[in-house]
Amino acid sequence: MDLQMPNKRLVGGIELGGTKSIVAIGYNDGTILERISLPTVVPELLIPQIAAFLQLHREQRGEILALGVGAFGPISLDPNAPNHGKLLETNKPGWSGFDLASALRSATGLIPNIVTDVASAGIAEAHLGALKASELGVYLTVGTGIGGAIIYHGKPLPALLHPEIGHVALQRHSTDTAPSSCRFHTNCAEGLAAGPAIMARFGQSLRHFAPGSAEHDLIADYLGQLCANLVLTLSPQRIILGGGVGQTPGLIDATRAAMLDRLGGYAPDAVAYEQFLCAPHLGQDAGIVGALCIAGHGSAISENLSGGCKSWQL
Repeated sequence: MDLQMPNKRLVGGIELGGTKSIVAIGYNDGTILERISLPTVVPELLIPQIAAFLQLHREQRGEILALGVGAFGPISLDPNAPNHGKLLETNKPGWSGFDLASALRSATGLIPNIVTDVASAGIAEAHLGALKASELGVYLTVGTGIGGAIIYHGKPLPALLHPEIGHVALQRHSTDTAPSSCRFHTNCAEGLAAGPAIMARFGQSLRHFAPGSAEHDLIADYLGQLCANLVLTLSPQRIILGGGVGQTPGLIDATRAAMLDRLGGYAPDAVAYEQFLCAPHLGQDAGIVGALCIAGHGSAISENLSGGCKSWQL
């Protein structure tokens, strides 16, 4: 379902990823005018770089009216929580407990509208891409980690925190004895099938292995298990598989086959269609496009000035 867009205006967007961050200015219809890619270093170094980029383009293009952010997590997005806008315990050094909302507000003068990075990508796909015709869809990203967003009528489904789909437990193959790359869980999807897990197990990225190889099939089965669990729990109308690992040639087709095998016929016929599990139509731009789209949507955002942050709400 399309998001209801207010009048077109100049906004800023940030896709705060675990490895790199994209900062852009553009319009709140998702149009990107300028962008920069920055390594996601410690916040004390990254936040000033973000602010400097936005200030430079304020001087060149005019006032930036709002700021949208898709951030890696876990992060508190409950507007009523005392830690609203803060990162929780994370694997990313220097970021646990960091008050992202307050830091961005202080550095840029703008109140950030914050969702998770994967929710930002899902919002963009709901507005402009593969989820436009879906009332209920799931966006999965498989890269440095595995994240997921449940998108209902174009917006993230409200939750106690936010979905941690990457930490769903999977059935480990009996021959797979590699240690989990997740320090919290021994058999979660992220610990078994995200980029670091693949590198630790095989010594190189999945792109070095051909579809049909044992290595390729192992990761496809783990992701197929995850997608089968989502079909059974949420019954979505579409699942998008994005992220760097998700772009591996042949992986979506192999994951679809593994998903159907794990479902054992216990699912609607539509799940077998090629378009049910698909790549993002916006590719790697989905996250930053979504950040621009959510900037300044006052009617759809609950503001909490004491936390210095706004959060996307249904």
